[in-house]
Amino acid sequence: MDRFVGVYIMAFLLLVGSSLLYGQKPLSKDLKLNFANPPMEAWPKAYYWWLNGNIDTVRVREEIRAMKAAGLSGFDIFETGVPKVDTMVAAGPAFLSEASLASIKVALDEAGKHGMQVGLNMASSWNAGGSWISPRNSAKSLYFSKTKFSGQSNLELPFPELPRIDSEGRFIKAEGQKFKETKSGDRDRRFKIYFRANGKPEFYEEVVVLAVPANTQKGTLDTLNVINVSKFFNHKTEILNWLHSGDYDIYRFITSNSGELLKRPSKNSEGPIIDHFDAEATASHFNYVIDKLKSITDNDLENSPLKSLYLASYEAVGHTWTSTLPKKFKELNGYNIDKYLPGLFQEGIFPNEVTKNVKKDFQYTLSELMIDNFYRTAKKIANANSLHINSESGGPGFPLHNVPAEPLKSLGVMDLPRGEFWINRKVFTEEGVDIKRVVKEVSSAAHIYGRPLVEEEAFTSQQHWQEGPFDMKPFADRAFCEGMNKVVIHGSSHNPRGIGYPGIVYHAGTHFNDKRVWWPMIKPFNQYLSRISYLFQQSDFVADVLYYYGNAVPNFAGHKNGRFSVGPGYDYEVVNTEILKQLTVDNGELVLPTGGRFKLLVMEQEDEISLEVLSKVKDLVSNGAKIIWEKPQKVNDHKNILEPAPSEENLVRLWSKTGINNKNNRIVSGIKPVDFLKEIGVDPDIDYADSSFNTLDYIHYNKGNTDYYFIRNTTDKSVSRLCSFRQAGKVPEIWDPVHGTISPITIYDYVDGRTNIPLTIPAYGAFFIVFSKGSSSPAYTKIDSGGFMSPNLEFTPNGMYLAENGKFELTNSSEKSAVTNYIKEIPLNGAWEVFFPKGQNTPARVIFPDLVSWTDSNIESVKYFSGIAKYVKTFQFEINSVTKKNQKLYLDLGDISKMASIKLNGKDMGVVWTKPYRVEITDYLKAGNNILEIDVANTWSNRLKGDAIKGEKYTYTNIGATLIDGLNEIKVPWREVPLMPSGILGPVTIKVLTPIK
Repeated sequence: MDRFVGVYIMAFLLLVGSSLLYGQKPLSKDLKLNFANPPMEAWPKAYYWWLNGNIDTVRVREEIRAMKAAGLSGFDIFETGVPKVDTMVAAGPAFLSEASLASIKVALDEAGKHGMQVGLNMASSWNAGGSWISPRNSAKSLYFSKTKFSGQSNLELPFPELPRIDSEGRFIKAEGQKFKETKSGDRDRRFKIYFRANGKPEFYEEVVVLAVPANTQKGTLDTLNVINVSKFFNHKTEILNWLHSGDYDIYRFITSNSGELLKRPSKNSEGPIIDHFDAEATASHFNYVIDKLKSITDNDLENSPLKSLYLASYEAVGHTWTSTLPKKFKELNGYNIDKYLPGLFQEGIFPNEVTKNVKKDFQYTLSELMIDNFYRTAKKIANANSLHINSESGGPGFPLHNVPAEPLKSLGVMDLPRGEFWINRKVFTEEGVDIKRVVKEVSSAAHIYGRPLVEEEAFTSQQHWQEGPFDMKPFADRAFCEGMNKVVIHGSSHNPRGIGYPGIVYHAGTHFNDKRVWWPMIKPFNQYLSRISYLFQQSDFVADVLYYYGNAVPNFAGHKNGRFSVGPGYDYEVVNTEILKQLTVDNGELVLPTGGRFKLLVMEQEDEISLEVLSKVKDLVSNGAKIIWEKPQKVNDHKNILEPAPSEENLVRLWSKTGINNKNNRIVSGIKPVDFLKEIGVDPDIDYADSSFNTLDYIHYNKGNTDYYFIRNTTDKSVSRLCSFRQAGKVPEIWDPVHGTISPITIYDYVDGRTNIPLTIPAYGAFFIVFSKGSSSPAYTKIDSGGFMSPNLEFTPNGMYLAENGKFELTNSSEKSAVTNYIKEIPLNGAWEVFFPKGQNTPARVIFPDLVSWTDSNIESVKYFSGIAKYVKTFQFEINSVTKKNQKLYLDLGDISKMASIKLNGKDMGVVWTKPYRVEITDYLKAGNNILEIDVANTWSNRLKGDAIKGEKYTYTNIGATLIDGLNEIKVPWREVPLMPSGILGPVTIKVLTPIK
């Protein structure tokens, strides 16, 4: 009986070249000045979704100008189709057609006017490919037929059956056939194989013909009994003329196309994906695209705004083969794959151990093929044309997608390695690792391979129009604490003229375009992201531990402190086998080829390890490295490695029995990394009272004699802690990325080689503690309120303020002084005028007796209003009765949803987007009447709900349902989406604070 089977193939990317290394980044002389106003390369960029190829160049120019005004440094053009259920997005011309190229040229020209950098995705949707890809260069699978042989001559071997595909591009299952389901969600995955008139596929190659003894007992087959009979097979007549006796199963293996198409191309851009394991296929695709781009850049890509080509995450689902695989397999593994092919399809033919090892070698081979022939080849061609390559080459991969590459190695090849993180959407493994969060893996790859930027596809979401910048901030801060230093916002959808609000959008992502309600106020948020990115880009990551994540292919690093954790107050870098083999030891510290230094190496526990890994670890520990490793059960004496595997006795000698025993150059086991570090005198980099709860998260960078600790509050409440840093003899400052200010820290103490600082971090707040050389001394060394935790205080450029009433004791050397602190709060009670714009049938002016959410209004048009409304209040202030010369006055809005822009007496006070929602008004408040104007923006969610309930048409969008916070993976239609509190929720007060000198 004929049978179709395909084998899925995985691949690997080799390290290429070098880039900026640890300790080699230029330190700007104007670091503090640039922190306040970062250079453009530090600002975020965005995916620029071109839906269905339907492009209006007038709007393209408008949208690019809007991006620049909002603080975006550039964009990656990403053409894609839409799900079949989406009938609202009209189809445009094919990707890279003359009309498509004309639109790309408009975008490049407009970006060039504004000094913006542009990237281009290498296909319409994802997985590289297009209509120009020939069958020979398309993705391939392995197929076989199986025929009984009992000594007969001139045996016809049927052509292996390829999958039958219906008009919708779906597999048709014949009776008895078992194909992996390939249609997933609404991505409309489809397949197409081209056939000749004779019924055979347009492309195919014979691979091998094997004779396998029939009726072999399960699990006992030896390759000595498998006979390669290819030389007796005439592929033209399909006749096997093998003069032999006995009963055999004859396997005829061929390779032909898998038929897999682009995941979701625009309507007129359908095409096959390339063979990602074939260098010629990669070159053909890249050269085609680059030649097209040269035609619209005067053949001068070097001076064009186009700076990079993007390869999205690999999400092919077909079973894969490539023509050069047998040769590469032999080269890497020292034996031929041919006779083992039946075991890749049928479990139990060979002994289990044999099958396991062959599959492992098979995966490794495929990984290396992909890295060499796809990623490395792509980078070489792009670089030769003055372009960079960026890619999510590490995934999201295993175990979410079958990404065929060891992630660290494949990411290390990229000029610009990229990962991703989502908002309020997680996918966990059984071990609790969030596999949709790919940040730590990417930052580690960038660090260990010397790549200067850690790009992250940021804020991916399916909670449509639910969030504001404050909702996004904790996710950004977490990514920063995992090493992100370049934000790529997902994403900004193009909207042609005439489309209403909130418009047509890609079906995932934060919709970050000029149709957002809060878009006019968004620049301060982008500036926040840029300030953090800038400091990270200028400095080098610091950690105590290297974590080797094993030799498995595929593999994944997981999120920070997910798959691996050192312990509270410590951080780590992830390394793979390629970098492990390049480690050196200097004065007991492990040193990366890029210069990073670490106190300890922790090895992933694996039952079986390779001899080359063991040999390297043995070398490291003999040179004084400190290593924790639970002894593996077996060493793989790979056929391609001449050195014999060590005996069990020699293996045991490498390990100490208990505790720390590096005096005899032994590997340590049976101890936690945190305990080991403390025993060798390496205290936590940062410590505080309840650090075991991870209330605070951090990341540490260094440049020269300056150390930068970025610290974030992981909770929705303000947190005050006495924080202890592993720094001594340096002067600390607070660098605030929200406002771009630098404030002296006036209370700190040096204790046992550490610096103790009382800190208060607002809800989901974050800032830098910067330690640098200096001669100044603290005003005080300690503050005590008599409570369990540190008092609520704030260091500002104007001095230190206590943010709570009470009595405090300040210590300076041996002297103590008592301070009584009072905070005066003046409520702005009473009614507010609220002015609504035209367009949603709202009253032009509504009197709010008290501050309540718009959704509590009895006026339905206000209840469902989405947009920007203006609050106006005139209040009187007796300035001389409450203020002293050195007091500071702040306007505090309490709570708002989602953003606000404030004017006082006609003076612009700026935008508030994160807690605390306040601005200093000391120099703008006047005696007598004061006019306060506050523009408040919410999101489109409430108006979408109102239209769905009332049948009104104030909104227009292709999104009919959304995920919402609290309901996991449940899409909720707009009419059922809960109303979102909107407006100023208050209480609004004027706070009078007195600095502590």
